[in-house]
Amino acid sequence: MSTSGKAERPYYQPRFDKISERIRLFEKNIAQLPGIEDDQEREVLVNQLIDSERRNEHFDRLLNRKFSQSVTDPHDELFDPLKAAIYHWGQGNEDEACWLVFQFVHFGKHPIAGWRFVREVYGRLGGNPLWSWDEITGATPEFRIWLGENQKELLRKDQRRGFGNHRKYSSLSHESARGTASVFESYVEWIMTHGSHRALIENHSVGHSPTETFESLYRAMSVVMDFGRIAKFDYLMTMSRLRFFDLRPGHSYLKGATGPLRGARLLTGGPGASTRAQELEDLLAQFSSVVGVTPDVVEDAVCNWQKSPAKFRKFVL
Repeated sequence: MSTSGKAERPYYQPRFDKISERIRLFEKNIAQLPGIEDDQEREVLVNQLIDSERRNEHFDRLLNRKFSQSVTDPHDELFDPLKAAIYHWGQGNEDEACWLVFQFVHFGKHPIAGWRFVREVYGRLGGNPLWSWDEITGATPEFRIWLGENQKELLRKDQRRGFGNHRKYSSLSHESARGTASVFESYVEWIMTHGSHRALIENHSVGHSPTETFESLYRAMSVVMDFGRIAKFDYLMTMSRLRFFDLRPGHSYLKGATGPLRGARLLTGGPGASTRAQELEDLLAQFSSVVGVTPDVVEDAVCNWQKSPAKFRKFVL
């Protein structure tokens, strides 16, 4: 079998060759891809697809590890919201696990400050009780007051601070309609309307396939303040990757997207293409099926690829 390019890491060359072969099959039987007519751009895309798959594998590695209770304590240096979610889920604390996933997505991981915001908010700035699921559901109005009283401390400048890359325009405000207080309130109300996270998921999954359940939840989550396309997608995908619930995206969710939509247009139509999101979702769903990569991997890869089509760059969320 001939190849057209090489993997960034030799270990992934067989996977590189397989994806390249399947892309050629897609082009032969379904549609041409003008964005990767150049061999270098094709090579970069394939490597981005592999890199996106590797990010998913990170979750598998986490699930195969055993963590101490220290990872659940925001006052401890070992705290990590994803590891804490896995630990709580293993202990049967499902609502706490899902609450941590929500905060993982809402705050994100700052490139330098790391988990500072989730650590300090969830951890009540070193105080007790934590803003756990039981606490936030029983004292939601009090959380807004606490957040307001502690704005100065949370936003102090002696340390780097901020939301993750996907949430960099979010606000820690206790007053804004789209600030953290409003986000938390709307999320709690959404879940508690059903009683628990499991009840919510099960209500949406009755008579539905995993992809239909994902779609139903994606639409329903619009009631959560400041959770647009990428936040909803990340939240549901994290629940899926952690295997908390059987949720699977049926397509790449390009409506309302920026980078992924630009990437899809460039890939399928070349520079200047303006294809509608719905048409691209259908085409990328076929691409996903033929090439053998999941829709979330395609979405992530085309977004990163369009930032640097001719030179591979590794991106971190």
